[in-house]
Amino acid sequence: MDFTLEFPRPITPNVVLGDLESWVSGEHGFVVFTLGTMVSDLPEETTSVFLEAFRQIPQKVIWRYTGQVPDSFPENVKLMKWVPQNDLLAHPGARAFITHAGSHGLFEGLCHAVPMVMMPFLGDQADNAVRLASRGAGVVLDIFRHHYRGLLQGLNEVINDTR
Repeated sequence: MDFTLEFPRPITPNVVLGDLESWVSGEHGFVVFTLGTMVSDLPEETTSVFLEAFRQIPQKVIWRYTGQVPDSFPENVKLMKWVPQNDLLAHPGARAFITHAGSHGLFEGLCHAVPMVMMPFLGDQADNAVRLASRGAGVVLDIFRHHYRGLLQGLNEVINDTR
């Protein structure tokens, strides 16, 4: 449901599909990772960087991923061609949102107070990311120059921030 285009109506808050609900439930929470609809595939080396960082965290990761499925990926990672992003961000277990910093996703992350790791790569995304980071909503990483340690540091920073 796109709340910007729909007529107002009552909905139940924090609804997550049954199979996802059981997967995201846990003491460490989960991370939502999507780079929007413009990114359909990532180079293998970039995918490897993300997977290596995800191996190092206790949270589960739901990754909107439409590319070639890697041969091996950590047990805490679930690859999906589509994710109910707004519903997942509304879930109380959402600990971080890795995003390209598009306006729609940023508004959803802000609305649900989920800290963000922003990786802008085109258009207004860089400006959006810098503005939100300056206000404490998350951190900005360069998607073209990141390595797993930088991603891991950014994730840990937003997940463990007690503000």
